[in-house]
Parts: sequence; structure tokens; C-alpha cells
Amino acid sequence: MRLIFPALLLAAATLVAADRPAVDHAAYTTALKDFRKGTAKSIDALKKADTAAAVRLAAIDDVRERLVDEPTSPLTGDVAGLLASADVETAKLLLAALAEAKAAGATTQVAALAAKADSPLRIPAALALAEIGGAKAVPILAGLAKDDTLADNIQDALVKVAGPGVTDAFIAGITDAKADVAARNALIKAAVGRNLRSVAGALCVAIKEETMRLECQKALLKLAQPADLDALREAEKTVTNATTKGALGRLIKKLEAAK
Repeated sequence: MRLIFPALLLAAATLVAADRPAVDHAAYTTALKDFRKGTAKSIDALKKADTAAAVRLAAIDDVRERLVDEPTSPLTGDVAGLLASADVETAKLLLAALAEAKAAGATTQVAALAAKADSPLRIPAALALAEIGGAKAVPILAGLAKDDTLADNIQDALVKVAGPGVTDAFIAGITDAKADVAARNALIKAAVGRNLRSVAGALCVAIKEETMRLECQKALLKLAQPADLDALREAEKTVTNATTKGALGRLIKKLEAAK
């Protein structure tokens, strides 16, 4: 198992260090050795409310190592199940551990924390969700963009989320006329940040909606390619706003010249 304290966990530890009581390093070292040898189970220590601070920290580090080695093991579910009941400092470190391991099995629980309006874990959970990645994270993160207090963090998270099906999830979200406008705009801005040119066709569809017109127009100017000319011509015929129609016309001529 990995023995190096990773940057992600270290960053999370720094965030909570001010509120964490000083730990007995000898007790920490002894507990970590016991957990690594299997003499005691770290997950059991984390489930107990009266576990000493040093032992709890050792248990978190052991859990992190095991998750990195086996992110699809049952331990992922055990750790995810602790998030809602753990104290804030412990939960932040567990979120960091799940994120580092890219433990997709924890997506539902991490998303629930990110969506909880009064939770102090909203931002850490949202960022962890982005690290865990995958298509499931995209609509969840986009849905949080309507909260102004989270908007910048969610935008950053959408730019970095990766994994199977992510591009398709962006396309589906941008073209979903029933979705919240803020969520769709967040996806469009993130697509530009990712230079995700494959969403241009979806933008040509969404631009026909007045509420989506401006963001789609700006994004198309940066993402459209000659391969998108047919979709762009169709969009130009459909939109009624003179400014957007003119912008699309100029873009079409530019791309035609580049062929």
C-alpha cells in the first residue's frame, strides 16, 4: 500500500488543522501499524464516536491507502456511509480520500452532501465529486451552479471532471430544454474552458432557445469548426435575433474560408 501522504489529503488536512486537537504521535504511529498489519480495522475505529483523535487520524490514513489500492472494494461503501454522520473535519478528510482513489462507488453519497444547502461540506463534496469523475457527476455538478455561493467552485469542478461518458453528459445537459438555465449555462462555460469542440452541434440546437442564445453564441465563436457548418447554417436560419443571426453568418463565412 502507498505510504506517502498525498497532496490532496494534505490540502484537506490543512483546511481542518486549526480545529483539530493536537494528537499523540506515538499513539498515531502505533495505531497505524496495527491497522496496516490487520491487528485492528480502521473502518471500525472510524465508526466509533469515542475513538481518540490520534487513532482516528491513523484510521483515516489507513483507509485512504486501502481505497487507493482497491477503489472498488466494499470499503468504498463503508466510507461513503460515514460521510453523513462523521464530524466535519473527519468528513473532509474522508472526502479527500475518496477523491484521490476516484472511488465511483461513493458518487451517490458525495452528491447528496454537495446538494445539501445547509451543509458545511458542500464545496469539499462538490470538488470531491469532480475528482471521482464520470458521467454521473456532470448533471449533479451542473445542478449546483444555480447557487451563487457555489458557482465559481462548480465551474472549476466541471472544467476538470473526467471519465467515461463525460462528453456525452455535457451534450445531453446543454440540449435538455427542461433543465435549469443556470445549469446549462454552466456546462457551456465549462465546455469552453475544456475546449470541448464536440459540443458545437448541441450549441447549435440550444441557441434556438432565447434564454440560451447568448451563451451559445459566445461559445460557438470559440468552439465551432468547419465540420459544424451544416448545423450552423440551420441555426442561422432558425434564430430570429438579428445580432445572433449576424454573428452566426460571420462565423459561417470564416469557417467556409478555412475549409
